[in-house]
This record gives sequence, C-alpha cells and structure tokens, in this order.
Amino acid sequence: MSIKTDIVEAPIHWACYLINGDCSGMDDADIAACDKYFLGLQVLDCNTESERFTWSADLFGSTSKGDTVCEYTVLYRDRL
Repeated sequence: MSIKTDIVEAPIHWACYLINGDCSGMDDADIAACDKYFLGLQVLDCNTESERFTWSADLFGSTSKGDTVCEYTVLYRDRL
C-alpha cells in the first residue's frame, strides 16, 4: 500500500469544515455532500488562489449547479 496526494476541486465554502472542522454556515445537505465527496480522502490544503465560478459545480460535489470551487490537496491510500 502506498500513500499518494492528488488535487481535487470542490466548493470553496467547504474549506473551513474540511481544514478546521467548523461546519457553521453549512446546512445538513452540504455537510452530507462534503462527507460523501471526500470519503476516504484526507484534506491537506486548500488553494484559494485557484478559486473560480462554475455552472457545473454539481460535478464537484456541490448541492447546487452554480458555485465557486477551488483546488484541495488530498491524501489517499492506493492499494497495490
């Protein structure tokens, strides 16, 4: 088993929850979507300089079509 990092895009308003564990300002649907999207991944960092708006945010785990997303660096275990 090896440990690898990758870059994924997800809604920027999830950053406080993912990095600091603070879910204030998020509703239950957002928390559930975030937990599902990052299942099995450990978030290491959030790159807010990569921030962009997309009308396809639902492809990045968002509960709405239009949302602002950014890049997150994640850690995962690769089974060999």
